[in-house]
Amino acid sequence: MPETDQPLRISLKKWIYKAYVRSNMVQLIFVNAAFLILLLGTFFLLGLNQQNTARKEYEQQLIGALQSKTDWVNARLSSVQSQLQVLQRQTERTLTSDQPGDWTTPLDYTEGNVLMKPQDDGGVAVYYSTQSRDLSSREEKARKLLPLSYLFADLQQANQLVKQVYLNTPDNLNLLYPYQDVHAQFAPDLDLTTFSFYYLADKTHNPQRQPVWTDAYLDPAGLGWIISHIAPVYDGDSLEAVVGLDLTVETLISNLFSLPQPWSGYAVLVGKDGNILALPPEGEEDFGLKELTDGQYSFRHVTTNEFKPELFNLYKRPEMSDLSRLVAHQQAGLAQIELNRPSVVAWNTVPLTGWKLLAVTPQEELYAQAEGFAGYLKDIGLLVLLLILILFALHLGIHKSRSRKLYQQMQGPLEYFDGVARAALEGKAMPQKTLSSPVTEIQNIADLLRRFAQENDTLKQQLDQYQASCHKQNDHFRSLLNSIPMPVFDTDSEYRLQGCNRAFEQFFGKSEAELKGHLLTEFIPVTPPDDGSYSKELVLTSASKESHPVSVVLSRATDNSRSESSRGELSRIEGGRIDSSRREYGRGRPMVGLLMDLSDQYQARDQMKFDRDRALEASKLQTEYLQAMRRELEGPLLNLVSLTEQLREQPDQRERLSLLLKEKVDALMYLTRDNWVTENPDAPPTPKPKGEQKQSHVLVVDDGPVNTMLAKSALQKVGYEVDVVNSGQEALELMTEKTYQVVLMDIFMPEMDGIETTIRWREREKAMQLSPAAIIAVTANVLESERQRFFDAGMNEYLAKPYHPSELRSRVDHWRQQYEEGQVPA
Repeated sequence: MPETDQPLRISLKKWIYKAYVRSNMVQLIFVNAAFLILLLGTFFLLGLNQQNTARKEYEQQLIGALQSKTDWVNARLSSVQSQLQVLQRQTERTLTSDQPGDWTTPLDYTEGNVLMKPQDDGGVAVYYSTQSRDLSSREEKARKLLPLSYLFADLQQANQLVKQVYLNTPDNLNLLYPYQDVHAQFAPDLDLTTFSFYYLADKTHNPQRQPVWTDAYLDPAGLGWIISHIAPVYDGDSLEAVVGLDLTVETLISNLFSLPQPWSGYAVLVGKDGNILALPPEGEEDFGLKELTDGQYSFRHVTTNEFKPELFNLYKRPEMSDLSRLVAHQQAGLAQIELNRPSVVAWNTVPLTGWKLLAVTPQEELYAQAEGFAGYLKDIGLLVLLLILILFALHLGIHKSRSRKLYQQMQGPLEYFDGVARAALEGKAMPQKTLSSPVTEIQNIADLLRRFAQENDTLKQQLDQYQASCHKQNDHFRSLLNSIPMPVFDTDSEYRLQGCNRAFEQFFGKSEAELKGHLLTEFIPVTPPDDGSYSKELVLTSASKESHPVSVVLSRATDNSRSESSRGELSRIEGGRIDSSRREYGRGRPMVGLLMDLSDQYQARDQMKFDRDRALEASKLQTEYLQAMRRELEGPLLNLVSLTEQLREQPDQRERLSLLLKEKVDALMYLTRDNWVTENPDAPPTPKPKGEQKQSHVLVVDDGPVNTMLAKSALQKVGYEVDVVNSGQEALELMTEKTYQVVLMDIFMPEMDGIETTIRWREREKAMQLSPAAIIAVTANVLESERQRFFDAGMNEYLAKPYHPSELRSRVDHWRQQYEEGQVPA
C-alpha cells in the first residue's frame, strides 16, 4: 500500500495507557472500596480472633475432661493388673509346692475321655482336653491346682470389670471361674494353646515374661467378645501355665461410659493395634458399626481364634485415614473430622495398656457460644461484601466496553499469529493475507514471525532432503555391511553390542535385536583394547555347534579433535605402564570389530604339511630303493670288471671267460627287470608261471606317485595285474568293476583316508556278497599302539614304508594264496 495510506503506529505502552486509564472516577472508586474493605476487615479479624480464643478454651476443657477419664480408666485397669499379679504368684507357689492337692472334689471322665468336674459346687470348672501329652497324669495335675478355686472366686467378685478368671496349661488343662458346663461348651479335643489368650504369653510371643493385654476376641467359654489380661507362670525355664482375667466388651461399655460426661458426646476405647475395643450406642451411627454383644452372636463351640472384623480397626478404615494417622502416632491430641456431622475428636493414651481413649463431640455443641459472636460478624461481612460487589459491578461495567474494543483490536493480530504458527508447525502453506497493525511492536512481531515461518519452511525442506539422503545412505551401508562375508560388529563404550551384520547373526544364531545390549565378552572371550587396534586368534563355537578358528580384530575410534598437548599427555609412558588418564579416555569411546575365519588357512597349512610329509616319505622311499639297488648291483658289476681284466690278461682263456662274462651279464639284466633283492644274486632267476600270475589282481591305493610307481613295477615284474588309484573314493568306485584279491591301502590320504576307505570297502563287500579281499596297510611313522586301529577297521596286515620289493611281493603272494583258499578274514 502507499506510504501515505499506512496507519499511524504508536508504542504498545501508549496504546494500553489510552485504553485503560481514562478518568479519575475509576481511581476514586478503587480508593473508596479499599477504605471500606480495610474498615470491615479490621472488625472481622477482631471477631475472628475472639472466636478462636473461645474455641481454644472449650477445647482445653475437653482435653482436661478426657485426661480425667483416662486417669480413671488407667486406675481401674491397674486394679485388674494387681489382681492378675496375685493370681500369677499364687499359681506359681501352688505348682512348685509339695502339697498333694484337693482329692475330695469329685472329677469324672466323659465318653470322649475328657477329664471334668461333673457338677457346680461353687468353685471352678475343670476341663482337661484329650490333646494332653500324658493322659494318665491328668487327674493328679488337675487336683494339685484345685486349691486355687477360692482365689479365683475372690478375684472375680472383688472387681466388677472382671467377668471370668481362668488358668490354662501347655497340655490343655483349663480351670475356669465362674463354673460352666464345659462338656457342653468345649469339644473333646479342643486345643486351648492355639488361642490368643494363651500363645500371647508363651516364650515365643512374650520372652520378657510380662503381663499382656489381648485384643478383643470371641470367648470359647461363651462370654462373647472379651478382652483378657494374661500372664505366664514359669517353673525355672519351663512354662507351666498361663493365668488370665477376662473383661467383656459389654462390661467395658456399661462401666467405662456410665460416668457423667462434662461435654456433650461419647467416648471410644481403641486398642494398640487400632481395634475398637468398646463403642457405646451413641457412636455406632457415626462409625457405621454395630457393637458385637451377646444379643448378636451365638458363642457356642468356638474352636479357633475369632477376632473382631476388620471394620472395627480404626487404622484400616480409609474414610478415617487422617484421624487414624494422628491417633496412631501421637500420645494425645485433638482434631476436627467429618463423621455423620462435623465433630471434634480428642484422644489420650492409657499408660498401663497403651490403649487410646477417644472423646467425640459435635462441633456445633462444643463451639455453640463461640459461634454467636461469629454470626454477628458474619452479618457485617455480608453487608460489606454486598457493597464491594456493587463497586466491582460498576467497575466491570465501565471496563467491559473498553475491553471489548481492545479485544476487537487484538483479535486480528492474534488470529494472524495463530494462522502463521499453525501453518509452520503443521507444514501447511503460509496464509496469503498480511497483517497491518497501528501498534509498532505488533507489526514488527508479525513481520518477524512471517519471515521465521518462511525460513522454517526452507529448513524443513532441507531437513526432509537430508533425512531422505541419510536413510538412503543408511540402507546402502546396511546392504554393504551385510554383503561382507565376515562377521562385523560394533559396541558402545561399555563393550555392549550395538549392531552387527548378517554374517555375525548367522554365526551366533541370534538376531541383531537379541544381541544388542549384551556384553561382547559373553560371546567372544577377549579383553578389549584401551586404545588403537587389537587382534587375537581364538577358537569359537558357532550356533551350529561347530568349532571355528578365527582371528578377532578390534579397533577403538580415535578422537582427532583433541589438542596436541592432550595427545602428548596421553602418550606418556611412566615406568613401563600407560598413563591411567589415557586408559580411562580410551574406555569412554565405542569400538568396532570383525571375525576372520581361519579354517581355510589352517586347512591349507595342514595340506601343505601333509604334502611335505608325503614328499619326504616318497623321497626317502626312493632313496632307500636306489641305495638297495646300488648295493645289489655293486657285486655283479665288480665281477664284470674282474672278468674283463682277466680276459685282457689271459687271452688263452678267452672262451671260458667269455662264457662267464655272458652269465654275469644275464644275471645283471635279470636283476634290473626282475627280483633284484634275492638271497643269492648269482643264482639264476626262477619266475613263476605266467598263467597263474595274470589271474591275480592287485589294487594299489596311494596318492603318492613314487609309491605307486615302485609298487606297480615290483608286482608287474612277477606277473601280477596291478591297478593304481590315487584316492579312497576312486578305489570304492573301481571295486564295482573288478574283483581284487589283494589291496595295498595307504593310510594318510586327503578327503578320505585309508581307515575310512577300508570300512566302506568291507561294507560294500557284504552288500555285494563278495569274497573278502586281503587289505594290507602301507604307511610309515605309525606308533605300534595306533596299528590296532588298522585291524579294527578291517585290514589284514601292516607293511611299513620304506619296504623292499621282495618283501612286498612276498606279502602279496601270501595273501593271494590265502584269498584263493578262502581264508582271508573280513
